[in-house]
Amino acid sequence: MDHSVNGPQKMGNLVIEEVWYDGTDAIKQGEALCYNTDYGTATVFDGRRCNRVERPSLANNKAFAGVAERDYYAKPSGQRVRIACPGSKGAIVALGVDTVIGTGLLSFAAGAVGSHRGRFHTGKYLGRGSAIPRQTVTALTESSMIGAWSLATDGITLTVVATAGLAAGDTVVLLGGKDEGSSKAVVPGKYAINSVTSATVLVLASSAVGATPGGALTCTGYAYVGNPKCQADLLTGDECGGVEFISPPAAGSAGMTYMVGGVTYVCGGVAITGDADVALAQGTLPGEKKAFICLGTLTTNEFTLDLVTAGLQLARTTSTGAILALSDVTGIDAAGDAWYGEFQGAKWHTQDVAGGATEA
Repeated sequence: MDHSVNGPQKMGNLVIEEVWYDGTDAIKQGEALCYNTDYGTATVFDGRRCNRVERPSLANNKAFAGVAERDYYAKPSGQRVRIACPGSKGAIVALGVDTVIGTGLLSFAAGAVGSHRGRFHTGKYLGRGSAIPRQTVTALTESSMIGAWSLATDGITLTVVATAGLAAGDTVVLLGGKDEGSSKAVVPGKYAINSVTSATVLVLASSAVGATPGGALTCTGYAYVGNPKCQADLLTGDECGGVEFISPPAAGSAGMTYMVGGVTYVCGGVAITGDADVALAQGTLPGEKKAFICLGTLTTNEFTLDLVTAGLQLARTTSTGAILALSDVTGIDAAGDAWYGEFQGAKWHTQDVAGGATEA
């Protein structure tokens, strides 16, 4: 296939596909879409699994299709869209983070729920679904990735660090926050600003809680004007798996849901009365990568990994040659604490740990 630019030199060099978007909501230019790989009846051949797309989720995060070439209005029955596919150079990606030209890595947001899924954040793994920024952009007007925002019990009054530069109609993205249980929690997604009432307080146009909580909820998120985006090169290769954001329940949890592959960011700035555990299952294929990274402080208790099948620690063996089995990772309770692993076919191998993360 000839990917040469047959047009003005200032245009991008894009690999374009036309696909059918199964969703009914609006799409912004640069948002990521994934193939609907389980479309139809599982036992019947169906070519639509390779030409129908949907927003990233826990089920399709390893089936990245590309990014929307332009804005598309909401349509009640879905619609045909053009996407820039992996291998495109000079594609436009929608941002949830500031960028510096040629620096770092961007990966699309997936996860269980949220209209913010598809925007690009800081990534850790190369491959399909990741991109190299080729433009410096200050994308965010306001943000707190350490849980320093506070959402009132009415679900719409949000106290942030500073509202300067924001106005009615701009967008707040809530990634997670305190979870009291029984749906008394921050609901991740994009929310329009209805009004700005002070230098630190704004009012959302719709409620961002599932049920009325007992008190204000700390939360993690960012705010922007318009649709911030940047030029980027979309990578090829193995699926990067994207990134997701999860929030430990205030009462702790014995088995939090997590995304297979990619990066799981743990929203902090909350107090939890019991450890929040992930039961890390065996990988699906040799070479599968997984990372868990804490964004903000967890007080009283911590986020832990409990391996369903013992793996191998970073050091692998002791000085006497004894194997250092990996059963748990503890001590993940501060910004930057992290575990990076790779599944080697029979077990997980630690590739790196950061901060207070401790293998056992």
